[in-house]
Amino acid sequence: MNTVFVVTLALACSIGGPTARAADGDLDPSFSRDGKKTTDFAKSADLARAVALQADGKIVVAGTTYQNNDYSHEDFAVARYTASGQLDATFGAKGRVTTDFPGLAAEPSAIAVQPDGKIVVAGGAFPLFVFAGNFALARYNSDGSLDAGFGNGGIVTTSFGHGSYAFSLALQPDGKILAAGTEFVDFSSDDSSNTDFALARYHPDGTLDATFGIGGRVTTDFDGFDDDAFSVLVQPDGKIVAVGSAKNPTNFYDFALVRYHPNGTLDTRFGAAGKVRTDAGGHNFDRARAAALQPDGKIVAAGFGSSPFGTQRFAVARYAPSGALDPTFSRDGKAQIDFGSCCEYANSVLVQGDGKIVVVGIADTESSDSDFLLARLTPKGALDSSFGSGGKVRTSFGDLNGGAFGAALQPDGKIVAVGFQATNSDQWAEFALARYLASGAGAQAASR
Repeated sequence: MNTVFVVTLALACSIGGPTARAADGDLDPSFSRDGKKTTDFAKSADLARAVALQADGKIVVAGTTYQNNDYSHEDFAVARYTASGQLDATFGAKGRVTTDFPGLAAEPSAIAVQPDGKIVVAGGAFPLFVFAGNFALARYNSDGSLDAGFGNGGIVTTSFGHGSYAFSLALQPDGKILAAGTEFVDFSSDDSSNTDFALARYHPDGTLDATFGIGGRVTTDFDGFDDDAFSVLVQPDGKIVAVGSAKNPTNFYDFALVRYHPNGTLDTRFGAAGKVRTDAGGHNFDRARAAALQPDGKIVAAGFGSSPFGTQRFAVARYAPSGALDPTFSRDGKAQIDFGSCCEYANSVLVQGDGKIVVVGIADTESSDSDFLLARLTPKGALDSSFGSGGKVRTSFGDLNGGAFGAALQPDGKIVAVGFQATNSDQWAEFALARYLASGAGAQAASR
């Protein structure tokens, strides 16, 4: 065969041959070889709840671990990974750290990395079988050791009275730390519980900031029933937006937003006297689980909305800076995404640099085979056909339950999702991570 012909044929194959072209939504093969990674802390149930990115590209994941199905030994669990998806041996014990809150079950929900590289984790710590606990925070040095200059040996707990739990965390530019979640007001009401939005702000050393609310704490009630803040954002002007759900006897659960001045007082120019509620699904059980702030000041909230038939779908709403629904988003400010399962819950939302919106969550299926779910919307609220299959991606780690709770956008636009994967029928589980290819010039805003 002519040598020139052979070379020409080889070039043609390399340029236009059958090799599949990587697309947005594909698993990233440069991450742990196949785009997926699981991590076990011990013979236990390990669930990753949140993820943050370091400036050097390392990935820090926070979740919970408990031994032998014993919730009295539930601890904070943190793992750090290299950019290629391997456990970072310079962090803790071979990449893993666990933190015990003595005498309490401790469960984290949020994580953030400070500019100096220290890692802050927030959640709740409570006596076994009694949800009358406190906000719980821990701060770690870059090597995974607890930071002795924060609180009591690296740990802080904050009481709101009957009980509280922190679901979200934000770092202010001045170094102060803001946590948001739920305060239990009354366990004896006919509604079985009465909860309020709860926020606490801390100085960099972990002490409460007395310039915020009353002694560093703020609580907000909507209608005297269950109100829970699952996400908190800090605007460039210092105002604070808390996002979650609110209940009343007529509308049941709705998306709920509250905006505060930097000192913790309600911003009465937002919504109705500082508060907004939205029926996101057209029925009785809608909950915003995550939020992100766009560069133009618009607020994106994501969670789930219910149908008259009792199913749940991903629900996304976008608000103008005034708190009004944005009519340029899906015509009425609201969108739902259906993956075809019984119940689907969005737990994280990200805004790309190009304005596209990524929503990440879990499908709760009747077959005990739930998966990571991702969807991407255009800035106008339509499914983005250039992502996955018709704008949606579903990732399985095996034949047992799994799902995503947290997500982050890398500067190169790749999406990191974290959650759990069950390992057997006895409810053992491991941290699960997946990284996806995506264009969009990286993150402009991220949830939690």
